[in-house]
Amino acid sequence: MKYTVEMFGLSPFTEENAVDLELNDGATLPDLFRALADKISAFKGRVIEAGQDRLVENYGIYINGQFVSDYEGIRLRQTDRIVLILLAVGG
Repeated sequence: MKYTVEMFGLSPFTEENAVDLELNDGATLPDLFRALADKISAFKGRVIEAGQDRLVENYGIYINGQFVSDYEGIRLRQTDRIVLILLAVGG
């Protein structure tokens, strides 16, 4: 399934404002983070931790307008609005 991730405050690592990712149905946030790190290698160790399944401090993820701090048990839906943001930008 195709998921779109909007991005704000990430210009040091990419000029893109959004990225499309292909993930399996029922993908989790760690799946999404691994796919992002694979697609945008500059994120590795800077936005996404070296293990590639969690964000580093100062970055956050919002799903449908809700900040998500606990990644466990969250399954993504293709209709979700996913936003990756530098927390100093807003949130």
